[in-house]
Amino acid sequence: MPNKPSKPHDEFFKATFGRREIALDYLQHMLPAGLHQVLDLSKLERVNGSFVPPALKEYFSDMVYQCPLKDAKQVGSVSPVFLFEHKSKYTSRPHLQLLRYLLDAWDEQLQNKKKLTPIIPIVVYHGVKKWKMRAFSSYFGNNLPPSLMPFLPSFDYIFTHINELSDAQILALGDGPLINTFLMFKYIHNPDFILQNASLIFVNLTAPNSQQDLIMLMLAYLFKNSELAEEKVQTFIQTLPETLNQPAMSTYEMIQNKGIQIGMEKERGIYEEILAKERQRAEEEHQRAEEERQRAEEERQRAEEERRRVDNTIFYFSRELNMLPLDISLIVNKEVAYIDALLASGGEEKNTSATETKIQ
Repeated sequence: MPNKPSKPHDEFFKATFGRREIALDYLQHMLPAGLHQVLDLSKLERVNGSFVPPALKEYFSDMVYQCPLKDAKQVGSVSPVFLFEHKSKYTSRPHLQLLRYLLDAWDEQLQNKKKLTPIIPIVVYHGVKKWKMRAFSSYFGNNLPPSLMPFLPSFDYIFTHINELSDAQILALGDGPLINTFLMFKYIHNPDFILQNASLIFVNLTAPNSQQDLIMLMLAYLFKNSELAEEKVQTFIQTLPETLNQPAMSTYEMIQNKGIQIGMEKERGIYEEILAKERQRAEEEHQRAEEERQRAEEERQRAEEERRRVDNTIFYFSRELNMLPLDISLIVNKEVAYIDALLASGGEEKNTSATETKIQ
């Protein structure tokens, strides 16, 4: 296997939570009820790069979402922002890092003469060590005099520890791709479990053309960050549903340096490269389908033109030359019943001039 990327989990997190459907799925299931009730999540959208300070643009390029309040007219044009932060290792004082992000973002808004926006930090964690959530004030000791509390920052963050969720709890989050993302994060350090439980990890993704790009991302995350013997990978691919065989094999071959070079990661990232190749393949298939459709349409038009030519000829022989249907059928190679039905209907071509209908 190639060397592991320096930030393998961050790459997969950005590639998955950068998708609106996954971020929306998370917010619909993980937000506190009170917050959920006041937000219009149907209008959730990714925030453009102007919101994020230059120093954070690369890290949060796809990780910032904005959502208006349901009663926007009543409370003004305030649209809270969700700032997603991923952690694969325990951090004892997450508030300090989050506060830095918040201050930088607000400073950027002020410099651009924009209205300050409420920012809701979200931490998604899948490390081994238990995460201890505590108040910001506890960083300064547990016995601070109450008189000091007004002078300390006070804010909270939404937190999800994926590893502490049971498989049943994850599956209960609906049938969207969030459950596949969570399951992959949960078991990435136990690749043998993934190999032996593909039906669980890829649940709802085995239908043809279902979330093909997400499947590619999940497979790349697995193959890139697990020390798996080639024989074991080949056996795993063979046990996958038929719709996953092709994506699995092509992804594995690309990671084996048959399509992706390690040095390309610094410029584009392995997931972007894989998605680019998958999109190219899809575009080529679409182009072939379009060409086939055009050929079929041209063939249909030629057949329609031939039908009209024959029908007009039948009308000409019948009306201009007073020929019987039996005689006409011998010339145009059509059944007498067809000719009788055509002449009885009158046909749209009955006004066509005799000159146009003569056999060339």
